[in-house]
Amino acid sequence: MTTSNFLVTTKIQLKGVCIHCCTSPDDGERVNAQIVETSNKLVIVDAMLMRAHAKEFRAYADALGKPIDRIFITHAHPDHWFGIEFFEDVRSCALPQTIQEIQMMGQLEIDFHRNQHGDLTNDQIRLPKEAVEEGQLEIDGVIFGLHKVEAAEDLFMLVIDLPNEKTLLAQDLVYNKVHMFVGQRSMDGTTCFAGWTAALEKFKKGGYSIVIPGHGVPTDGTVFDANISQLAVMQEIYATSDGSNFVQRAVGAFPNYGLASMLEMSNYFLFIAKF
Repeated sequence: MTTSNFLVTTKIQLKGVCIHCCTSPDDGERVNAQIVETSNKLVIVDAMLMRAHAKEFRAYADALGKPIDRIFITHAHPDHWFGIEFFEDVRSCALPQTIQEIQMMGQLEIDFHRNQHGDLTNDQIRLPKEAVEEGQLEIDGVIFGLHKVEAAEDLFMLVIDLPNEKTLLAQDLVYNKVHMFVGQRSMDGTTCFAGWTAALEKFKKGGYSIVIPGHGVPTDGTVFDANISQLAVMQEIYATSDGSNFVQRAVGAFPNYGLASMLEMSNYFLFIAKF
C-alpha cells in the first residue's frame, strides 16, 4: 500500500495482471478507481469525483509507462464519472443506459457538487464515447467479463470480472465496512434493497477469491454475505424511520463504519427529494 498527495493505492499482483486500486480521501467519498495492468496495456475502471484526485489518478496511470487501452465508467453516480475529464484522450466505454443516465442527470449532479465544492469538481457533462454490452472481451491476452446489474445501488451498473484470476471488480455493487448509499430509487419509485440483494446473491455464487468494492478496501467473497446483512438492516431502518432519525439510527447500527456522508445523501433521496 502506498500513499501520495491524496490517493492511497493498493497493488494486487495476480497471475496475469496487476491491479492498482486507488482510493480517494473522505472528501472524495473514499471512492475506488482501478487500473488493471496487463503485460503491455492499462485498462482503467472509473475516474473519481474531485478534480485533484482524478488528476493524480491519471498521473499515476501515466507513470506506469504503458498505453491506456480504454476506460470503463461503471455507472452514472458522479464519484465514478466526473474525473473522465482527465481521460478525454482515451477510449471511454459504458453501458448505453449509463450514457443516457449521465446525459439526463449529469447537470443536476454537477450543480449539486459545485454548490458544495465549487471549481474543485467537474463543470460540464462529459459522456463516455462508446456503448458496451454484456459479454466477454480479450484485452492483451486477459479475459474481461462485462455484466449488467439493474436496480441496485444505481439504476444500471457495469460489473467487471477477470474470470481466469477469480477476481471481481465489483465497484458499487459492493461496499466494504463503510456506510452504503441506499438512496437510489428505480424509475417507478421502488427502493434499491430488493434488486441490490438479488444481485449480491447472484455474484456470491461466482467463487471469487478477490472482490474489489467501490468503497472500502479490497476483500474476498465473504463480503457478499456481509453486504446482504447490511442491506437487510438498512431496509428495516428505512421502513421504521423518517428524515429526522434515519442517519442517527444507521450510524448506531454500524458504529465502526466510515463514510457517514453516504447516509446523509441516502437520507436526502429517501425522505426529502421530490422529483
